[in-house]
Amino acid sequence: MKKHNISKWLLACTVFLASCEQGLDGLNDNPNRPTPDMYDFNKSALGTVLRYGADLNFRGDGGMTGAAHLHERIKNLNIDFYSQYINPSGGWTTRNYTPNNGWNADFWKGHYQWLSAVNTIIAQGKDIAVRQNSVALARIWRVYVQSQATDYFGPIPFPKSPADQTPDYESLEKQYAFFFTELDEAVKQFNPDGDFLTVEDQIYFGDMTKWKQFANSLRLRLAMKLSEVNPQLCKAQVEAALTASGGLMQAGGDARIAGTSGWGNAYNYFMYQVSWGEKMSMTSTFAKILTGIGGIAYDGSATTAPAVVDPRGSRYFDPSINGKKWTGVYPGLPSDEHVNIGPNNSYISEIYVIPNDKKKIDLFLFPEVCFLVAEAAERGFVSQNAKQWYEAGVKASFAAWSVQGADNYLLSNAKNGWGTSANYDDNTGAGNTRLEKIITQKYIANYPDVSYQAWNDKRRLNLPAFDVPKYRDPGAGTFPAGNDIKDAKNFISRQIFPQSEALNNQAKYAAGVQLLGGADKVSTNLWWDLDKNYSTSVQAQ
Repeated sequence: MKKHNISKWLLACTVFLASCEQGLDGLNDNPNRPTPDMYDFNKSALGTVLRYGADLNFRGDGGMTGAAHLHERIKNLNIDFYSQYINPSGGWTTRNYTPNNGWNADFWKGHYQWLSAVNTIIAQGKDIAVRQNSVALARIWRVYVQSQATDYFGPIPFPKSPADQTPDYESLEKQYAFFFTELDEAVKQFNPDGDFLTVEDQIYFGDMTKWKQFANSLRLRLAMKLSEVNPQLCKAQVEAALTASGGLMQAGGDARIAGTSGWGNAYNYFMYQVSWGEKMSMTSTFAKILTGIGGIAYDGSATTAPAVVDPRGSRYFDPSINGKKWTGVYPGLPSDEHVNIGPNNSYISEIYVIPNDKKKIDLFLFPEVCFLVAEAAERGFVSQNAKQWYEAGVKASFAAWSVQGADNYLLSNAKNGWGTSANYDDNTGAGNTRLEKIITQKYIANYPDVSYQAWNDKRRLNLPAFDVPKYRDPGAGTFPAGNDIKDAKNFISRQIFPQSEALNNQAKYAAGVQLLGGADKVSTNLWWDLDKNYSTSVQAQ
């Protein structure tokens, strides 16, 4: 009875208020109670998206508990292997390019759960003035997460509204056009006088200028991805990124996020999650990249080591347990040769595997921005000083690791195992073009967290030089015979769509495979990957 009377009273109030003059609207509003047009109620939701949607920081169902699940399965046990940053000591067959459908399905489901959350934030706030800054940031983040998912799978669906529950697969060409427009509009949408996140933002803590710089730097990164497939668009978007409001990321503007405890353990830095039970080893590829370059004597604790090692190398990798050697393992070994890998080879430094460590996860680093501009300048896309940007990137990377001697390093003509020196003006010998220098230093600087970009450069340019994995699963893709390091087809191009798509979404899956331009195999190229080879290194023995 009481509820019924209240309902009748509310109805009467509604009729009464509707009959009042417009000037009386809001007379009975509580001035202390915020309304949707007064307060950005999406701050918390967006903060959660940034916190847990960053760098695969979620479970396959999109949940947050046990968040290290996808970071380990997709990044550490797939992308880190493809980039040849690390090699497993355990029996993970992803080192041989064998797909793990369960992991891919988890990534797929989790990605679209979080993308839906971003789309909801955008849809709910697009017509509310006080939410425009949150919407701008959500649009930037949508480009970031979707672009990385396309780097992994290829032309996947791209829903842009929470109402779009069965989106079509979309070509990468179309998605990149959207990325560039979206980033351009989002940066312009920011209002410095408007409300914005503060503590909810665990990356830049409400620094709008840094988010503008992140967006412009992301635009630069995506533009350079098109250097081979569409040089004209690449040039136009690089120029736009450099001149956009806010500019590019500056020194100290690195995008980082604190990890969260995973699987019930308080190991905030996810690399610990994958390496506490086994030793993740340095690859022979990375050992060759770090050995000899820069002319600085090895300063680590190994008793058997090369005389000269890039000074970051001893920070990245510890000597082997057996024999205290600083050495790498050949990638992609078959099972019968993949024995005693961990104890007999250098493995990731203890600084990455400390329980309760507060080290943050790198998402986008200032040195990468320097090397992106350096490449763009070296290739004539912009009128910048390539050498200055290159050297700025090296110095910033040295500073990030508290390593001394950058000036002498940059004057050194000493070559690494692939023939590359640090001195930008030294072009003697094979493997020592300026482009090879830029990508080599970018590769070193992005270790270990930004391995996506190392894999992207390998697919786009076949740089830096890699050892060809000894065994590649013939059922997963088609690879050439032999170990020619200059044949880009020797390396993995993508990961397959989840099998559930072929079973439960047949028509749209078939359209997606058609957009690939080849079979749903790990050897099928993405749109921007043209199998170009810029490596001039001598074949490894």
